[in-house]
Amino acid sequence: MGYSTDLEAGTVTFTNVTGYSQPVTIEHRIEDMAVVSEAQISGELTFTRALTHNYPITNPPTSYVSSALISADLKARVSILFDQQTWNGTTWLDAVNGTAATGTYNDVLAPIVVTNKGAITERWALQFTSTTTFNLIGEHVGVIAIGSINSDLAPINPATDVPYFTLNAIGWGIGWSAGNILRINTVGAMFPVWVVRTIQQGPNTGTEHSFTLLSRGDVDRP
Repeated sequence: MGYSTDLEAGTVTFTNVTGYSQPVTIEHRIEDMAVVSEAQISGELTFTRALTHNYPITNPPTSYVSSALISADLKARVSILFDQQTWNGTTWLDAVNGTAATGTYNDVLAPIVVTNKGAITERWALQFTSTTTFNLIGEHVGVIAIGSINSDLAPINPATDVPYFTLNAIGWGIGWSAGNILRINTVGAMFPVWVVRTIQQGPNTGTEHSFTLLSRGDVDRP
């Protein structure tokens, strides 16, 4: 990176300035974390304790308010697994619609592996194109892989570079036919959040409005 920092001292030491263009601007931050007891539509916030610093009001702004939504302990999991003889390719249900397939995936022998880093909340269909090969289809991500019962399936999540899930080839039995599907539901280590912005009536008083969402986790498993 060409520099090192000492956060306690508040200093930055440059060791290599190759490629830097002047002027160089260094920003630091001081922050408080407190629980909000009340939020007004005017933007006024009431905290459960006093802040430890005075934060200036400037234009452009140098003080920001970030809110945190705290959840209980979460981890990725597989919530549903079943097979089906036929599928129309568009209807996503969480139970068998029609007749179960002759073939079955043995998840007792070979449990489907998910990780907090890779798994997302998604409904998956492994739709057979022959007696041994299938397409992997996600309700929201579409067709993302072609697989075979003779090899492990570990489709990569491009956002994290680790598999959405891993399905071991040893779990496949025989009896699969073209058109059969294996349905899997995975649940990611994140809970859904609606983001709503409320604006009071009146003339426009600002020219730039934006926000950023940041997910943080603190777990002892990937």
